[in-house]
Amino acid sequence: MICHKGNCISKVDNVNFTKQRKKSFLIIPISLFAIFFFILHERAGQIEAVNIILDTDISSDVDDAGAVAVLHALVNSGEVKILAMMVSSGDPWGAACLDALNTSFGRPDIPVGEIKKPTVTHESKYTRYIAENYSNTITSRAYVPDATALYRNILANSTDKSVTIVSVGYFSNLYQLLISKADKFSKLNGKELVKKKVNRIVCMGGKFPAGREWNIYHDIEAASYVVLQWPTEILFSGYEIGYKVLSGKVLKKIKINHPLKKTYQLYNGLEDRQSWDQIAVLQAAGYGKDWDAYWALSAYGKVEIDHAGNNKWSKTKDGQHRYMIWTEKTEQLSNIIDGLMLSVVQTDNQIVE
Repeated sequence: MICHKGNCISKVDNVNFTKQRKKSFLIIPISLFAIFFFILHERAGQIEAVNIILDTDISSDVDDAGAVAVLHALVNSGEVKILAMMVSSGDPWGAACLDALNTSFGRPDIPVGEIKKPTVTHESKYTRYIAENYSNTITSRAYVPDATALYRNILANSTDKSVTIVSVGYFSNLYQLLISKADKFSKLNGKELVKKKVNRIVCMGGKFPAGREWNIYHDIEAASYVVLQWPTEILFSGYEIGYKVLSGKVLKKIKINHPLKKTYQLYNGLEDRQSWDQIAVLQAAGYGKDWDAYWALSAYGKVEIDHAGNNKWSKTKDGQHRYMIWTEKTEQLSNIIDGLMLSVVQTDNQIVE
């Protein structure tokens, strides 16, 4: 079996998808890397950047690290501005690992917060190694800001309806934000602050139109509350989408000792992995833009979560929930994600033919 955070598929199914991808796409050559690099720079300054806060459970899977790389690539192209990053897992090395990745991409000043309440914790294959072996600014967890306080600070100082949150982990930080009280940053409570400042949230979570998925069932209370109480539009990128989009093996082309490459090496020996979290980042950055050509969206409706963590979407007139739908072009995201992850390691002499 092969699993994404507890959601398992047979090795036969995974091999079939891998073979299908190999038939459809060649491993990205250096020339394609050059094309991606050119396109990203050509697009810079031509579009309005989306202000993004990334909320990740970086620890149990490696697509979180891939999502960070894609996010930085989109900053390079002018499509995204990173306001902050939050860690929703209890991994003691998560924040420092995240900071090390940001530092490697040339942005060590991105604020990183972590949940301070008891939360879901799993042993990671890579976070401690990355935190201890690559440059980062976090010398002690005691200096890592509380995610709720950092959320409130960032949102209070943002223009109304200007922030997009990308959640690629547990809903725990989002729950704490919603139930937060007025403080030195804002007189508004959490739900009021979100409604005033957040445009939409994109969540990697759930299976659609119905199913059960890791990010929801590991903190059912938080997920249920957030889905019920969140006051803005929620776009879901479900398990069934990322499951069929493979990426990561191309990082073998990086010849320097880079933490992005190392995360995949430690996680699965630099083989392809499903791209759940990278797709959520693309969806957040590309909503209403060119990226929309690679997927479809459901009608508006309502997602409900039961006591066992099963989710179900139903079409409703007043719903604010939509989910991503696979199209014939969605499979192309594999090569796009690979290209973006390579492009963020920016110079040609760092890539092997």
